[in-house]
Amino acid sequence: MIVTRTPLRISFFGGGSDIEAFYSQHQGAVLSTTIDKHIHLAVQQVAQPHYKIMYSEVEQVESGSDIKHDRVKEALRYFNIPAGIEIASFADIPTKGTGLGSSSAFTAGLVNALANYTDRHLSRYDRAELACRIEIEMCGEKIGKQDQYASTFGGFNFITFDKNSVDVSPINISSHTMETFSDHLVCFYTGQTRNASSILSDQVGKLERKDSDITFFTKELVDMAHTAKAELRAGRLHNVGALLDDGWRIKKKLSKNISNPLIDQMYEDAMKAGALGGKLLGAGGGGYLLLFVQRRHQSKVFEKLKGYQPFYFNFTDKGSSIVYSDNV
Repeated sequence: MIVTRTPLRISFFGGGSDIEAFYSQHQGAVLSTTIDKHIHLAVQQVAQPHYKIMYSEVEQVESGSDIKHDRVKEALRYFNIPAGIEIASFADIPTKGTGLGSSSAFTAGLVNALANYTDRHLSRYDRAELACRIEIEMCGEKIGKQDQYASTFGGFNFITFDKNSVDVSPINISSHTMETFSDHLVCFYTGQTRNASSILSDQVGKLERKDSDITFFTKELVDMAHTAKAELRAGRLHNVGALLDDGWRIKKKLSKNISNPLIDQMYEDAMKAGALGGKLLGAGGGGYLLLFVQRRHQSKVFEKLKGYQPFYFNFTDKGSSIVYSDNV
């Protein structure tokens, strides 16, 4: 048996610049961190000549072509794994449509597990890029590359994208700054979920049509990612909070599907209660609302948003890892 643990992620700045239609023309950049919420995958070789996949559904088929779970189907096809395997996934929290990068964390963990299962020694870059290939090319998802790299590498990173490569660079800020920044973040579940691919498809279409406004706004988000990195390294955390507000207001211009009246009201209520800035995690449209709030104002924000479930997390520096393997 092989068991992998792969972290979910929070993306602060630069979302959308990891889409090929953008980074093939302009450098993309994302500032993100992994958190202590995980996707676990267990892979077991069995004597029965079947494929059994256990997630929110249970599939048991004799032919790989009959598998409904597209990421599992394509990953098994890529690694050329014959029948006689069972795969089960477990998540620390409900993950579908929440903006925490769970689908890509699942794929990154699956690639890690199957590489170990087949005795293929892949670097972290190779595993992240293969996860991207499975989701974007083989499954046809209209998504970017940041989540696969974030979950594979782990940590607080500045990730850049261009047409030839992806580079993952740790932020390398002091533990005190990291802890203080984390203490200023509060998060609430909006109660709404969405499909990231369906939201991003609108943005991708505009980029592919060379929409000058969308390109301009995405460039601004990339510039903010660079600025936020410098502010974090200098310890000017309040400036990062204000940048989150600027970024959220720009991000909403990318697609009409990114926000809605309920989310706008949540955000404005939080700002009036003392938040300096924030954003929806992921592509938008639902999921978790992240806010930067000074400690002295946090009780006011919690009171204002008391109708919404808070989400507590910590940063983690560990990416997708093999936590158990008897494949020796």
